[in-house]
Amino acid sequence: MAGGIPAQTPPAPVVSPEVHADRSVTFRLRAPNNKEVSVSIEGVPKPIAMQKDDQGVWSVTTDPMAPDYYGYSFVADGVNMFDPSNHAVKPNFLYRASEVHVPGAASASWEVAAVPHGEIHHHFYKSGVVGDDRGYYVYTPPGYDPRGKQAYPVLYLLHGFSDDASAWTAVGRANVILDNLIAQSKAKPMLVVMPLGYGAPEVLVPNSGVFRDRSLTDRNFDKFREAFDY
Repeated sequence: MAGGIPAQTPPAPVVSPEVHADRSVTFRLRAPNNKEVSVSIEGVPKPIAMQKDDQGVWSVTTDPMAPDYYGYSFVADGVNMFDPSNHAVKPNFLYRASEVHVPGAASASWEVAAVPHGEIHHHFYKSGVVGDDRGYYVYTPPGYDPRGKQAYPVLYLLHGFSDDASAWTAVGRANVILDNLIAQSKAKPMLVVMPLGYGAPEVLVPNSGVFRDRSLTDRNFDKFREAFDY
């Protein structure tokens, strides 16, 4: 207490998301002044309405969910927003979202296991075709020696539309899957190159009309092929 003004107890931190043993998930958002809040979850057709308690915290618990990584966002009075209590973000040029992991069995191919792990390398270069500076990722398998003479097969792995070059590792868990498959002798050790798949970056401008403008789509594909072969 200072100057006759009682000190206020700060509100308890909000835990969100909270994944339960039955694979249901509780989402929470402190928003005492909002009138309506819901959570939009990847793969769920409609946003799920949330309820507010007397502390101004909105919450909802889902039904049990299939093991996976899900993107989600809150919709607070019509405005989409990240979960401020969650550091995990699903990267994307157009549809970034918070991310929640609903774990599966330890034997699931995308779950980190006690096996030798490869490495992910992030490189940058100046594209002489597109004219921008861009990054790409390379997975090298366990035991890879860049100075060695062993030859490895190379897989070029391309992300989907609106994803960035990190999508296959940050979202698709390609490195974890390969670690597990190689350890189980279900895949040969290999190099995986994950480039940025846009020859015309303007397709990423919101409302670019890429799906309506065939010339823009063709330019994107043609320039990407040219950059890939460059």
